[in-house]
Amino acid sequence: MSQVLDLPVTPTSLVGDDPTFVVDEDDDARTADDVVVVFDRNVAVAGGSYRGRSAALPAPAGDGARVAHVTGVWVLPGRRRREHVRRALVEIEASAARAGFSRLHVVVEPSRTDALALLRERWFTPVDAPSATGDLELEKWLLPV
Repeated sequence: MSQVLDLPVTPTSLVGDDPTFVVDEDDDARTADDVVVVFDRNVAVAGGSYRGRSAALPAPAGDGARVAHVTGVWVLPGRRRREHVRRALVEIEASAARAGFSRLHVVVEPSRTDALALLRERWFTPVDAPSATGDLELEKWLLPV
């Protein structure tokens, strides 16, 4: 049986100055980060993370929706095809919805057909034509909690 650990992340400094994020007070563009880790028999087997909008990320679409960017989803090679990544993605979606985001955004290389299949299964849809780098952008609207 697997367990999930949800770790909300607050930027802190280990050495030096505190990290700074540019926040537009008129846009309610608070930064929220989260990391999800799935454990199986006390071993971290899968996980993922998302990042709320900060100065380094693009602004949300003109519709005013708060967008969280999925920054990574992973699974141990020997633990693939056991629903661990799917569970991590479900927890990322739930965490982002609880944090007040209305949409998740992810960028995927076209060669990652396994990732694309999982994201489409979870109702992620293409945003536009492939970017200049050839990567595909997908998004999912989240239900409010």
